Amino acid sequence: MLIVFFRALILYAVVFLVIRLMGKRELSKVQPFELAIIILISDLASAPMSSRGISIFDGIVPIITLLVAYIIFTLIIQSSNKVQDVVCGTISVIIRDGKIVESELSKLQYTMSDIMNQLRNKDVFKVQDVKCAIIETNGNLTVIKNTDEMDFIPLNIIEEGKYSDVNMKILNMNTTDVDKLLSKKNIKLENVLVGTMDENSQFIYQLKDEVKENG
Repeated sequence: MLIVFFRALILYAVVFLVIRLMGKRELSKVQPFELAIIILISDLASAPMSSRGISIFDGIVPIITLLVAYIIFTLIIQSSNKVQDVVCGTISVIIRDGKIVESELSKLQYTMSDIMNQLRNKDVFKVQDVKCAIIETNGNLTVIKNTDEMDFIPLNIIEEGKYSDVNMKILNMNTTDVDKLLSKKNIKLENVLVGTMDENSQFIYQLKDEVKENG
């Protein structure tokens, strides 16, 4: 009995450490590949925790392996916006100017009931009251109402020195448009940490290494 107790404590500590090392993201906001790893980790930990016939290392080693795989996979995703779009998906504009975008509805396999349920959670009860609504990559709905003093949801057109192709497409922009904005500010693409078209269609940005940690 005491052995099972200590095995459970050890495995709990390992799983806690691994989840902690994976970052501070809320469980409701994890991406599909992250959720898959979390499910696998819990399954790997449960077997040696409940069975004395399975070595505790048979659970710890695969869990650490998954952590290493997660770190490598995350670095690959961060290296390319295109890879990130494939793995994590892209945002979708589901409502424009009070009208449902049916092609996006079909692509996301959403029903009208799904949309209305999420709208009601945002205290919106009619599609016609929505200026713009976006389905985030984690399935959450972001809404701008007609009563909000915003022309559009602010979107990043540059992230970590790279073009954000999906967001540019949503804003009906291309790389030439972005280059013109950069030229006006006399800055280079690779030096921009984040560049955003705000709610009033103004370009705002932050350069890399602009904020220094206090020593």
